[in-house]
Amino acid sequence: MTEGLTDKVSVIIPTYNRSELLIKAIGSLKNQSHQNMEIIIIDDFSTDDTAAVVKEMTDERIIYLQHDTNKGGAAARNTGIRRATGDFIGFLDSDDQWLPEKLEKQLEKFKEQPGIGVVYTGVQVVNENNLNTRKIIPECRGRILSELFKSNCIDTTSSVLVKKKVLDKVNGFDEKLPSCQDWDLYIRLAQVTQFDFVKDSMVLFYHHSGERITTNKRSVLNGHLSIFEKYKELAENQRKTTYHRFVFIIWKVIFRTGIMDQNKETIRLSRHVLLEGYKNNRISVKFLYYYLITFLPLKMLGYLYRQSKKTNGESRLLSVNVSS
Repeated sequence: MTEGLTDKVSVIIPTYNRSELLIKAIGSLKNQSHQNMEIIIIDDFSTDDTAAVVKEMTDERIIYLQHDTNKGGAAARNTGIRRATGDFIGFLDSDDQWLPEKLEKQLEKFKEQPGIGVVYTGVQVVNENNLNTRKIIPECRGRILSELFKSNCIDTTSSVLVKKKVLDKVNGFDEKLPSCQDWDLYIRLAQVTQFDFVKDSMVLFYHHSGERITTNKRSVLNGHLSIFEKYKELAENQRKTTYHRFVFIIWKVIFRTGIMDQNKETIRLSRHVLLEGYKNNRISVKFLYYYLITFLPLKMLGYLYRQSKKTNGESRLLSVNVSS
């Protein structure tokens, strides 16, 4: 264990029916070079053997909390935050793992820059065959509010370490959101504190066949709509290109869902977002392009989307490159 890094970290692990993965997540904590931590597991009403698995764990730092109904990841994390006694809060999804120096390197950043409130890390995405598929490399530091309206540049909460006093200031996660709770939290944190990062990949983020919120199309759609309604005025106060990027990101998610579901109402909803985003602005060529393609027949949109993905991997039909 590294000398001098004595700050207590509360590691919050929400879990639901992932007992085997939970064992691996806890195992990655035992390998941390910084060991002053409490491990708060929040069982969100699992129906598998999670309780029995945790009972067999001998680590005295483990605090096991159970919900009496399934409340979702945001509520589970908030339960953990309320119970936490550490100066710093780290979030580890039960299907992810931390590499050994994660906490040590993040705490070093806090010591170097006492004014920052959040430090996140790079992420290694891993598939079900344990093959590394891509890396998420951090780029946003300092006052990053405008960057967060262009994209969720932080990504998974499993990479984030935040000062508890800063997290308490923004009241944790918004439990009303069906998805995008992490993006929402970062936007609120960015209004009260600065961010920094450890560029190295310190998190193993596993893609698997189990359910994540991001695999539920309807939750993803409704979460993005909620983000748009919640922050469109704040986003509009940023640079025009930033605001337009925000509008197009929301539009893209809704429009893609409409294509995949072959749902006219969802397509119309995406059109409404574009009109809302440009109601007080000069009409651009890009706006006209995206607006007009929402009127194409659903079958044609589906065909174009599939062909574009086959050719390019990522659909050019929905590529977003905003300039004004």
